[in-house]
Amino acid sequence: MAPSSKSERGGPGGKRGPAGAAGGSSAGSGPRGRREHVVRQLDRVKISGQLSPRLFRKLPPRVCVSLKSIVDEDFLCAGHIFLGFSKCGRYVLSYTSNSGDDDFSFYIYHLYWWDNVHSKLKLVRQVRLFQDEEIYSDLYLTVCEWPSDSSKVIVFGFNTRSANGLLVNMMMMSDENHRDIYISAVAMPPPRHCPGCRDMALAHPGDQQAHCLRHGFMLHTKYQVVYPFPTFQPAFQLKKDQVVLLNTSYSLVACAVAVHAAGDSSSCQILYERRSPPAPCRRAGCVPPRPEEPGEREGAGTTAQPLAGRAASGDGQGRAGAGLSPAVAKAKEFVADIFRRAKEATGPAPAGAGGEEEEEEDEEEEDGGGTAATGFECRPPPVPRCPPPARGRPARGAAACTPPPPGGGTAAPRASPHPPPAPPAPPPAPPPEPGYVNYTKLRYVLEPGEPAVPEEEYEDDKISLPFVVTDLRGRSLKPLKERAMAQGQYLTVEQLTLDFEYVINEVIRNDAAWSRQFCSFSDYDIVILEVCPETNQVVINIGLLLLAFPSPDEEGQLRPKTYHTSLKVAWDLNTGTFVTVSVGDLTEVKGQTSGSVWSSYRKGCVDTVMKWLVPESSGRYVNRMTNEALHKGCSLKVLADNERYTWIVL
Repeated sequence: MAPSSKSERGGPGGKRGPAGAAGGSSAGSGPRGRREHVVRQLDRVKISGQLSPRLFRKLPPRVCVSLKSIVDEDFLCAGHIFLGFSKCGRYVLSYTSNSGDDDFSFYIYHLYWWDNVHSKLKLVRQVRLFQDEEIYSDLYLTVCEWPSDSSKVIVFGFNTRSANGLLVNMMMMSDENHRDIYISAVAMPPPRHCPGCRDMALAHPGDQQAHCLRHGFMLHTKYQVVYPFPTFQPAFQLKKDQVVLLNTSYSLVACAVAVHAAGDSSSCQILYERRSPPAPCRRAGCVPPRPEEPGEREGAGTTAQPLAGRAASGDGQGRAGAGLSPAVAKAKEFVADIFRRAKEATGPAPAGAGGEEEEEEDEEEEDGGGTAATGFECRPPPVPRCPPPARGRPARGAAACTPPPPGGGTAAPRASPHPPPAPPAPPPAPPPEPGYVNYTKLRYVLEPGEPAVPEEEYEDDKISLPFVVTDLRGRSLKPLKERAMAQGQYLTVEQLTLDFEYVINEVIRNDAAWSRQFCSFSDYDIVILEVCPETNQVVINIGLLLLAFPSPDEEGQLRPKTYHTSLKVAWDLNTGTFVTVSVGDLTEVKGQTSGSVWSSYRKGCVDTVMKWLVPESSGRYVNRMTNEALHKGCSLKVLADNERYTWIVL
């Protein structure tokens, strides 16, 4: 096809180049630049296999639809603010905010779904957001969808200014250093009624909000953030399906929300999978773990631990039996060690005496609970017992043991011409659960009938964010007890929390080269750098303002100074543990305000994110709709569905 402009022909306004050169080479040469011809762009689509959503930046008017022609005038007069298309393209979303004329009125927000498959938009769902919250200022709203989870949306609401001065003085609700964050997660309307929705519709004829739990649940929560206010990063916070990462200024909370049917085999945990019971070992030579006796746990003097955790604790010695205190067990081991050393020093004893000593030691071991091998889940076949090893020596594999001779005497350890093969070493026991792991899982069900008198709220010290869970009709869902069985559908809410101040102290104490200079930290800011949904790893950057002594090499008085640094940490959502990625050097803060420090820190985080950025498929993105244009004093010109090339002109 012949070029259609002088710049493409290499005329006076264009830059000459060899035939077939990339069209972008002359992009900045003319006054306005030029775009590559559409045919060449389509050819590139054939080569790369991807169609860029920016291929057609403008659509001809004949394929655009005016909003006034597909929405009744009454809705537009009611103050509907349209946000955009859902990710599937079927729905258009809008919201309304209503408040009274006086300063003491609350803002009430409603979210609407409009079906887009008809000639005119049809309203299919209306819900109230942030239920029963007292909101005194207009909010920035952002409605988001997960990359592959189309069953629900999550709505973030936050204010960038505090309430007016009168309310601050009279009610002490807010100040310039605090901001309220409101969150609602709402089930998406189903394209067609499922069997559960049909049953609910028959039970409540004429009620448009009658849906099954999977298509009709809502969650609400609220928390407060402090300066420096956390950055809003929906592309990372929602990168893992069904999980949202919430930065509360003090901790990072991973929340997972899912609906399951009773007896659903897929109802496994989304977070902290380590808490699930381990699968039995299938290796040769391993046997199932010893079943626990009914009275064994009751007689223990300390809190019960997993078997593997009990084997891993201590300094190589076996943990005492359930009926003995640790002091008694150590005393028995010490006496047995004295007997063993005495026998080795005096040589082989007469057969009868040796048998009696051996029997005494066997009785002691039975009373004391045996060696650490009894604590492993995978154990080798039974082998002849050895006396307990001396303190400081490895509990297993230190020396081979031989059975006593048939006459009952004691044989020297290495006198047997054919010693039995050493038992296979058991796999290393996993370390016990760290004390800082904070995980909770709650299940909610909707009881039939009208809402009853509210019971006592479920209290758990580990719950970081309290959720209010309801159906679309406003009925509260009841939390199930841990061992209770659900009769129908139930909703699970998991929370895994990482405490920032604990992480900061641990990283400085264990991994910072300047830990001896460190005095205290005064403020910090957290930015998510990457989230891997396959490995469930979350990489965060912790910017830190701290007081520390100067390096010993510096001259002058050694007084603490203010420094800035950053700590990179990887958080594992499978185990709840974290590892240090890197620790930055100390940079002295000279004459800078905290605002300038955090501004430059966040700019560096953006640069790091761009360096680490890996392009993904066009379908794996977080769909985001916001009213940001409204707060800037303008309005969107169009609602664009770039994947289906559908535009609604506002």
